[in-house]
Amino acid sequence: MRVRFPVVALALLLMPVSTCSDGPKPTTRNPPARHVIVAPEQLVWKLIIPGTEMAVVSGNPDKKGGMYVIRIRTKGEVTVPPHWHPSEEHITVLEGSFLMAHGDKYDASKLVELKPGAHSIVPATMRHFGFHKAGNVIEVFGEAPFVINWVNPEDDPNRPKAK
Repeated sequence: MRVRFPVVALALLLMPVSTCSDGPKPTTRNPPARHVIVAPEQLVWKLIIPGTEMAVVSGNPDKKGGMYVIRIRTKGEVTVPPHWHPSEEHITVLEGSFLMAHGDKYDASKLVELKPGAHSIVPATMRHFGFHKAGNVIEVFGEAPFVINWVNPEDDPNRPKAK
């Protein structure tokens, strides 16, 4: 009789653990997990602003509500004017140097240099700006959509130039 009680007690204690260990049940908002490996040579790079390219690593940065991972690389030095995003932005430097600061006006004296391995979290709607050193690569992830809202609309590189 004494042996049975610890076995039953142990079974009752472990039951919630085994029930939860299966993870969340798949739904349309939480599809079944699958293992994905993306090699650097699989990335498709597209020009986003002069001197800067972006590649989608996973997710869809345009589809609201999902997670995305993108990489951004530069060939030369690129100044990123003050802007903000509607959702939190996580930035990790993979290669080279990336400098950034927050504020409504670009001020090079405020820039903080991030080297490979450094990570920055920018809260949603925080105005910030940056400077890419030649040949850097950063990885950005967050909740989509990935939208750039320029503090000064004149800074938008995709805006038609006045004639």
